[in-house]
Amino acid sequence: MTLTLLKMVHGGAALARLPNGQVALVKGGIPGEEVEAELKLRAGVLQGTVKAVLAPDPARCDRSPHPGLDYSHMHYAKQLELKHQVIHDALLRSLGQEVAVPPLRASPELWGYRHAVQPAVVGQALGYRLPESHEPVALYSDPVAHNSLNALWQQWPGWNTPKGIRELALRCNAAGTVLACLIADRPAREYLSFAHRLLRVGITGVGYAAFDPRGRFRRGSERLAGVRTIVQRYGRFDITVTTTSFAQPNPAAASLLYGELEAWVDQVHTALDLYAGSGVIAMHLAAKAQRVVAWELDRGSVARGERDAEHLGLSNLTFVRADAKQVIIPPEIDLIAVNPPRAGLAKPVREAIIASQAARLIYVSCDVATWARDVAHFVGAGFRLEKVQPYDFYPQTHHSELLSLLCR
Repeated sequence: MTLTLLKMVHGGAALARLPNGQVALVKGGIPGEEVEAELKLRAGVLQGTVKAVLAPDPARCDRSPHPGLDYSHMHYAKQLELKHQVIHDALLRSLGQEVAVPPLRASPELWGYRHAVQPAVVGQALGYRLPESHEPVALYSDPVAHNSLNALWQQWPGWNTPKGIRELALRCNAAGTVLACLIADRPAREYLSFAHRLLRVGITGVGYAAFDPRGRFRRGSERLAGVRTIVQRYGRFDITVTTTSFAQPNPAAASLLYGELEAWVDQVHTALDLYAGSGVIAMHLAAKAQRVVAWELDRGSVARGERDAEHLGLSNLTFVRADAKQVIIPPEIDLIAVNPPRAGLAKPVREAIIASQAARLIYVSCDVATWARDVAHFVGAGFRLEKVQPYDFYPQTHHSELLSLLCR
């Protein structure tokens, strides 16, 4: 079907309308283009991909073969423009009024920025699965992975991958030190010799995690050979990271956000950091607060955070291993910081924040739609959106990161 693409929407698709007014969501296009698209009805909405471009936008360029880089068919300035439009539209819909949103702060690197990747093993090669599919595509390299990960990626076909390895989690630091985790459907003992072989070719530590179709690392992980952690700088702090824990994969871009977050915060008595991970946000709050409490459910993240805080001399930072959904916010909390998963803040967490005495809320989000929903809830409960600053942590994709400050 021939369509004119109207605007970009959340999720990386462009919106178009059929002659009968029906909405279609099309991936692989740029607003303003005339395209031929193949459409299918999914979840009650016509969705599809561009098959031919009849009238290209001047920003169009050759797309990367990496199946996850859904914005790589356009120049970077256009990517930032469209991400900004999506954020603005999400706020307008949720709040019902215009809100000034500053331009995104660009990533320091447009390619080679990812310090963590999780490719599928495709025969003796590595690659990624197609969107909404289990079908993997073998790639010679990953253009957004750090050069130390790409060096390993390109050597992988020569290492005679043992049977049963389904995926590979890789993480490196700025110095190029690499950790690997073998995600496999056979017992860990079958991969011990292979793990030691990886150490001999320069990987610093190798772990194992049982493959689970429900999601990554659902059954934990274990060390096979070498070290468990490496050190990476985020903002002002050197922290320990692993292959299986969450840490922002673009440290250079994340460091810009953490620096701005700290600059936004005035001196406070007690701050609470929910969904704290290993405590990077809490560490930056510790410079402005007499006391910081970091809540995190993952046992390994809490242990690393406690060790890092002690090593860094942050005696005013305390970790609590607990579920944010069950948080009870003491009356002495002046400021709350949250960095939830893509699903945003669960309703009990939002209600606990609203019921608290905290005057300020720092909200960091990786999902525009759930962030806008939560912001509208807080504004309706007596907060105002004081500041917002979007960041681009993931060039060549539709994703963006948001730093925001809400005040009573």
